[in-house]
Amino acid sequence: MAMVMGMGIVMGQVEQGWVAARMNNSTRVSLCKISHVASIAMVVMLAVPYSLNAGEWKSKGSITFGEIYTDNVELDDDNKESKFISVVRPTIELEGKGRRAEMSLVGAFEFNNVGGGADSFNPRVRGDGAVELLEDFFFVEGDIYSNQTLIDPFAASGSTQLNRSDNVTTTYDYSISPYLVHRFARFADLQVRYTYDDQINKGDELSDSVRKMSVVTLNSGPDFGVLSWTLRADHQKTEFDGDGFMNQDGDNERSTASVRLGYALDRKWQLNGTLGQEWNNFQTFDDDNTDGDFWDVGLVWTPNRRTTFDFGYGKHFFGTTPRFKFSHTTRRTSLAVNYSRSITDTRSERRAASLFPGEDPFGDLIDPITGEPLFLTDNLTFRDQGIFVNELFDASLTLKGKRSDLTFFVRESKQLREDIDSDAKFTSTGIRFNRKLSSKISVTSRLSLDERENRATSESEITRFYLSLDRQLGPKTSVTLGYSFSDRDADGFGRDYKENRLNLGLTIDF
Repeated sequence: MAMVMGMGIVMGQVEQGWVAARMNNSTRVSLCKISHVASIAMVVMLAVPYSLNAGEWKSKGSITFGEIYTDNVELDDDNKESKFISVVRPTIELEGKGRRAEMSLVGAFEFNNVGGGADSFNPRVRGDGAVELLEDFFFVEGDIYSNQTLIDPFAASGSTQLNRSDNVTTTYDYSISPYLVHRFARFADLQVRYTYDDQINKGDELSDSVRKMSVVTLNSGPDFGVLSWTLRADHQKTEFDGDGFMNQDGDNERSTASVRLGYALDRKWQLNGTLGQEWNNFQTFDDDNTDGDFWDVGLVWTPNRRTTFDFGYGKHFFGTTPRFKFSHTTRRTSLAVNYSRSITDTRSERRAASLFPGEDPFGDLIDPITGEPLFLTDNLTFRDQGIFVNELFDASLTLKGKRSDLTFFVRESKQLREDIDSDAKFTSTGIRFNRKLSSKISVTSRLSLDERENRATSESEITRFYLSLDRQLGPKTSVTLGYSFSDRDADGFGRDYKENRLNLGLTIDF
């Protein structure tokens, strides 16, 4: 453990010194903040294990050596250039659980030689931990996150960051959340929580930000039986370092107070309703009143343990808020459909990506890290900071056979800005297929269509195909051979391109 931490510190210092010598002052500030994140993460990793020294630890890791050939590294048909790209990707999975603390960490750290101004380091990390400092009273939770995301969703980009489009940045995020709990016998449970969340974007294309949030909740206890209730009050303030790409003020402050009631009609049906007041302070395009009442009524139907249907309807200052969530799972099929209309911001959307899924649609555990490339996540949003209404539809259907599984998916996000006169729509549809050809050979394929458009008549369609063959060489070694094709057709801002890409990777587990 100490050796791994020491190597991480050395590599971080080397990269910081190399880049800082070549960047402007604003970038140096970001690098200092990134070092601050690394320091905090190191403290957490050292402190939590101290509380876990009598607990249970699980760990595994791997390293992948890869070579990639692309016939269009610039992603520009008018300036095509082929290139071989070398990749080294160490990974780690760490999980610990003790009587009063627990932690988990999953990370993949990709180094490459793309050159031409592209980032040579891609850290994809998800970690969280919790410790009970005073028994049944005082707790502290924290998490760390890093991922590479698009800067401008309407400009050219690849399926991974291994190109020279200059349209990818690394987002680092960490939070710490101390909270107090108190149980009033069987009558109610009280929780008082404070959260500090810092988001840092490498370079100066996107603004860094800090969010501070306080939440007080009082939940009904067992004495109320089939009747449940919650009293909640919260306040959050978000501050950005700069005015961003569009030169508007992204700072915002939001507060709510609400009461929620629920009643279980029987084991299958439950009614719920929420009534509250909200106070918001942020820049709006048309100076609309952002304060007022809000409400929501809903019904949850659970006919069996494999099926759940949760739907509701409400209203906030920005309009109606219909929602529904449906899931149904059998031995061979899994169907999930979600729809919601809510208010959020670009900062939260960048942080919402699911980096390392730990289970499949059937609830079975899967290895979150494979030898495949680190594909960019699909949580697209505006380039600058701001508040928007997000109308989100997400659905998937998975069919599972003895040696194969097939997934159809669709995701559409309609984003309407509250602070400026702008909107966007991001739609992704596709199909994934996996088949185990033998005990040592498996094949994976994906076909997708991504559509992006905004009010400024900037539209693009990106068709992507990926096919890979994985061969187990030994108990701890495997080789992956993959091919991908991308075809972008863009109107307005952006450029068309076609790209063919081959990748070969050797993965060693340890």
